[in-house]
Amino acid sequence: MIKMYFFILTGAFCTVFYFYGINVGKSKCEKQHYQEQIILTNNNTQQQRNLNETVYKTGAVDIRRILRDKYTIKE
Repeated sequence: MIKMYFFILTGAFCTVFYFYGINVGKSKCEKQHYQEQIILTNNNTQQQRNLNETVYKTGAVDIRRILRDKYTIKE
């Protein structure tokens, strides 16, 4: 009888630790995913700031001149 209780208790512990390991693995994966998303978002924000640097530092007249020089047909 004691051997049967021992095997049942061992099986229960193995089952509990199995599901605990699955839960820990999921949480680590989610944590890594969220950290990668934060880094990606920060990189995209920095790229957007670099692209718009000309707009932030110049006036509308200068922007019009830049666009006219860049997109007009040259002779």
